[in-house]
Formats: sequence, C-alpha cells, structure tokens
Amino acid sequence: MRSFACIGQIVSALTFGLLLGLRAGPLAAGSLEEGLAAYSARRYSDAASLLTPLAERGNPTAQVHVGLLHFHGLGVPESDAAAFKWFSRAAELGSPEAMFRLGNMYLFGHGVPTAESDPDVRAAQWYFQAARTGHAESQYSLGLLFLAGKGVQQNDIEALNWIKRAAEQGFAAAQRFLGIVSAPRDKAQNR
Repeated sequence: MRSFACIGQIVSALTFGLLLGLRAGPLAAGSLEEGLAAYSARRYSDAASLLTPLAERGNPTAQVHVGLLHFHGLGVPESDAAAFKWFSRAAELGSPEAMFRLGNMYLFGHGVPTAESDPDVRAAQWYFQAARTGHAESQYSLGLLFLAGKGVQQNDIEALNWIKRAAEQGFAAAQRFLGIVSAPRDKAQNR
C-alpha cells in the first residue's frame, strides 16, 4: 500500500511540475499581445525580448515583427540576413505580410541569397502569393511590376487589374495611382 502512495505523490509532483513548467513558459516569453503592444509603443528592446521566443516557437505574427525589428535595427542589431530568415519562416507558415516583406527584400536586394539568379522574378512570386490572399499592398506592388515588366511579362491590363484590387480595399497609393491614370481620360470625355 505504501508503494502506491509514493507513486501517487510522484505523479502529483510531476503533474504539478509539468503544469508549472507550462505556465512559466508563456509567461517568461510574454504573450503575443504584450509583444505587439511593446512594438506599437516603440519599446523595441522589450518587443524583441517578448516576441523572439514566440517567433522561435513558430508564431508567424511574432516572426514578422522580429523580422521588422532586425530589418530596421530597432532594439536589435540591424541585419538583413536575420530579417530575411524571420520573414521566410513566417511566409512558409502562410503569412501574407511576410510574403510581401520577402518580395520587397528580393526587389530591392536586401539580404537576398547571392545565388539568386533573378531576384525580380522571386519578388513577383512572393507578391503574387500574398496578393492572392487579398494583401492590398502586395496587389499594388504586383501591379507596378506588371506595369514595368519587372520580374513578369509587361502587361498593362494585368497591372491595372491588380492595382484596382488594391484600390478597392482602400489602399491609398493605388487609389491615387488610378486617379492620376483616369484623370486624362475624364478630361477628354468632358470636352
């Protein structure tokens, strides 16, 4: 009977320890909300401390924000390579914002692997993946690539389709662009 009591005490202690360990983990790392609040309040060192453990555990929102911290050198050393790593991880998990950020890095040559044969094509691919999800800034950026024929076959119709999608979501730059493009046509019709 005594051995069962000891086993019961061991199980209770292990269960308590496990619950305490699970409870201590997230509190030690901080919650996503706390990390995002620190980021929004421009307490970047705090944001990095709170978000990095979450990013390491696979939280795509935390990964994007840790990538932004590294890209801009906010609260952590500036590092295109670290930003690229975090954006890549989040993009693999389906984050449209991370896909957009990777598109920017490829387009502007920040932290891109040197073996990349055509970074403009990779930028267009990442923008397209994010644009398909409804990410307005990616839709606009993809439209501009189609307009310029950069990384994609030049196509004015496809360009305007993507830019219109962004404008319909309220993306201001796309709305301004369409206003400029349509202004000459409107003046010609009024004559």
